[in-house]
Amino acid sequence: MKHRVILVIVAALASVLALPGLATDKKFDKTFTVSGGGTLHLETDAGSVKVMGGSGNEVIVKVEIRGSDSFVKDFEVSAWQEGANVYVKGELPKSFWRMFSSSHQEAKFTVTVPGKYNISASTAGGDVLITGVEGTVKGNTSGGDIAATEVVGSVSVGTSGGDVEVKNVDGMVDAETSGGDVMVSGVKGDVKAETSGGNVKVDDVEGAVKAGTSGGNVLVVVRGGNKGVHAETSGGNVEIAVGSDVSANLDAATSGGSVECDIPVTVQGKVRESSIKGTINGGGPLIYAHTSGGNVRIRNASFKTK
Repeated sequence: MKHRVILVIVAALASVLALPGLATDKKFDKTFTVSGGGTLHLETDAGSVKVMGGSGNEVIVKVEIRGSDSFVKDFEVSAWQEGANVYVKGELPKSFWRMFSSSHQEAKFTVTVPGKYNISASTAGGDVLITGVEGTVKGNTSGGDIAATEVVGSVSVGTSGGDVEVKNVDGMVDAETSGGDVMVSGVKGDVKAETSGGNVKVDDVEGAVKAGTSGGNVLVVVRGGNKGVHAETSGGNVEIAVGSDVSANLDAATSGGSVECDIPVTVQGKVRESSIKGTINGGGPLIYAHTSGGNVRIRNASFKTK
């Protein structure tokens, strides 16, 4: 009986905290003048993050915080400069009661940086978008989607519970999620794309590719010369598209479906429905395509590499 009364009290408090009439907000604005080549270090306990490259030499930090009076009061934002670098922090004290009303709280970080600037941004509970910068990009979220677009430089992004999208990057890409899809396109550089519970799509890439998932499909489309492809899944199909004139060694196999290759292969060993090993156009970097529970197809991408 005592436990039931406590639960009723908790539920009542949660309802009160969720009332729109108790919602409030506050804003944080700060601007820094920096030299090019510095780094934005942003870390927050909660909230979404958007970082955009601009045309000036300023780092402009804007934060909007909305929710219950206690949330808005307790959520502290600080920002400071050290040389060419800018640091931004969003901090929230641990609170027993806040767990019942966290869905009614929000913080939005919007930061504009110089066009040539490095980014390191992480949040414990929201989406992250980084776009239009030239520099090294690192991003992470524990509970949302993450995206990096229009970047000149290496990109490393990850999330524990959402989707990952990387688009139009001139540099190496490392994209990873524990519970969603990974979509990478328009990359001039090597790509690593992995998920534990979704699909992986790597499209229009010039570079080596490593793509894997434990529970979905893998699609890889490589433009330009073959620099090596490793595509693997435990529970779906694997499809790899390359130019008809690429040179490659091929190792394609499945434990639960069929293997097809639209490009002529000089086969090594026995011909089986479930595996193909051989060379394409005399051999070259390895194209490895394996699945435990689906089909494998190597197809002609209908373009020449030269």
